[in-house]
Amino acid sequence: MNRHIAVTLIMAAVAVSLVCAEDAAGVSAPRVSSSLMRLVEALDLEGAGLAGVRDAAARQNWSAASQALLDYYQHAENPAFPRDAAKPQRDDATIARADAVLNDTFTFYDQTAKVPRRPDGGLQWDFTGPENDNEWAWALNRHFHLDWLLAAYLMTGDTKYAAAWNAHVRDWIVHNPFAEPKQNPLVWRGLETFFRVRAWARGFYALQNEPALTAETRILLLSSIPDHARYLREFHQSKGNWVAMEMNGLATAGVAWPEFRNAAAWIDYSVERLTAELTAQVYPDGAQMELTTSYHRVTLGNFQAVVDLLQPTGRELPRAFRETIERMWDYLAYTLQPNGYSPLNNDSDLDQNGPRLLAQAETFNRPDWAYIASNGNSGAAPDGLPSRAFPWAGQLVMRSGWDRDAHWAYFDAGPMGIGHYHADKLHLSISAFGRDILVDGGRYTYVGCDWRRYFIGSASHNVVLIDGHGQKNHPLKAEAPIGGQFVTMPEYDLGYGKFDSGFAEVEGTATHERLVYYLRGGYWIVVDSITTDRPRRVTALWHFHPDCTVAVEGQTVASTDADAGNVRIVPSDSQPWDISLVSGQETPAIQGWWSREYNHKTPSPTILYERGISESATFAWLILPARGVPPEGALTISADGNRVSCEASIASAHESAVLEFGESPALIRPNTSG
Repeated sequence: MNRHIAVTLIMAAVAVSLVCAEDAAGVSAPRVSSSLMRLVEALDLEGAGLAGVRDAAARQNWSAASQALLDYYQHAENPAFPRDAAKPQRDDATIARADAVLNDTFTFYDQTAKVPRRPDGGLQWDFTGPENDNEWAWALNRHFHLDWLLAAYLMTGDTKYAAAWNAHVRDWIVHNPFAEPKQNPLVWRGLETFFRVRAWARGFYALQNEPALTAETRILLLSSIPDHARYLREFHQSKGNWVAMEMNGLATAGVAWPEFRNAAAWIDYSVERLTAELTAQVYPDGAQMELTTSYHRVTLGNFQAVVDLLQPTGRELPRAFRETIERMWDYLAYTLQPNGYSPLNNDSDLDQNGPRLLAQAETFNRPDWAYIASNGNSGAAPDGLPSRAFPWAGQLVMRSGWDRDAHWAYFDAGPMGIGHYHADKLHLSISAFGRDILVDGGRYTYVGCDWRRYFIGSASHNVVLIDGHGQKNHPLKAEAPIGGQFVTMPEYDLGYGKFDSGFAEVEGTATHERLVYYLRGGYWIVVDSITTDRPRRVTALWHFHPDCTVAVEGQTVASTDADAGNVRIVPSDSQPWDISLVSGQETPAIQGWWSREYNHKTPSPTILYERGISESATFAWLILPARGVPPEGALTISADGNRVSCEASIASAHESAVLEFGESPALIRPNTSG
């Protein structure tokens, strides 16, 4: 590093104390000394390698102390953050994102905008993007873009990316002093604080040998770390995926900069809280209690990140850490769709978790995960049946096998989740022959509006509406496992659930019970029972993936794409339905939309089966999967108390079964004849 550093250090000190850094010459020495002194006082000056800082501080020579500190970091080795970062393989998309940032243009959540500049030339850090969405501003303040700039620098060696990294960090720190919760909520929150610490740590060490990371910015960054740690320690959330991320940030600060006096305490507190959260947030079956696959992965990733952070330091973690993390990966493995995506449930995005599981299979010595994630091309086949019940989460995953063309279905009969929940109890998703067919609508947005209400409501799920209205909130958390409501046998699966928490704006009482029967490798029969105290208008919803071409053929509905996975939905023939095919509708009510990720929505064909019932009623659906156009079929049922006799005709075959409703569902009498 250049030795003519005194003037730059004075500028840094002025910036730290929030004095204008345009001209340091007019700033009084006591104010400069005070700012630098706060940084030095936060350090453990008895640590190895910091004797020069300690001696200079004892003489109150703050410029010399800062120089000694910068020299220390020029040579210090941190096993968790190697200084000589490996050069990543060139990725033109990442470079394009970094180039856009050089022009103040950012893309977050599928929305692109140019961030305005303040009159002093700095970025407007509270800018909410093209749709005036706070999530966009939060993404900006998480400093995701610093990782793009760093990656572009490592790929190309072009110092313009390092210079931009430097400028953005300096600008952010100078203009965003520490703020307690709600004082500057678009800039200072727990999540943004965590992400900034992580991005800063990566760049701070990877750019140690790069002069474009100036001495001023290095001092500013170090000066801000205690503030970030203080926020994460004192103002973190009490539960949910937030606290996992915040504690990851606190541990990251302690591991990345062990020179701070409180670094060990930051790590200790993080481990203590995360150990407690492993029990508080994760069910015994491995599901994170928000019951949202994306946030399950986020929470798991933060638990795992702390393990990975501490491993090079030799820090021992409680045994529960590894055991619970393994259960969480196990949940992701056994809910994984054959195409490698995880269920699009609650506020999830469509996450491709197959590659992640392949990586973790080796770490945890789980060849069954590798087998699942690779469709049987590596690893070892799991023991037992391919279907899996998660009794605490209240979810049943039905499969025909582990190959990419396998049938897969996800039935949700559990609690809503402790956060990011939708009104979707008894929803059913189905994929077959390599593609999603019957789908959950996704999340789209967090902005409070009609769109948000649609995507979190029952209308965007494969459930039943009563008098045009969806479900009220039901219990958020399971107090006990479901027990016998899920049955998996070699030939078939059964899943049962009941929604009895009431329907919004609906007078009187109405409950919905659903029984799902899957003949392995064959088809599904879905039996719906509505118990009501008065006549109702019932609407059964079936949402198809946007890629599906859907046709209404009398009372049946089918997706009909050639050489692709399809299903035919055949209602029981007890009474005709009024059928509507809706796609991309905004008025009179929003319907027929699907969202793969935040800020994305696209029209999707949705079938509304509607009819009036004068009293309690039971009806059913035969769902026939196939590659190409599914075969014709018919379904007849008769109900006697909790027992439902079903007779299905499929092509030339005739099959019958007697199913028993209730918390211990059963297949009483299967019979198949050609």
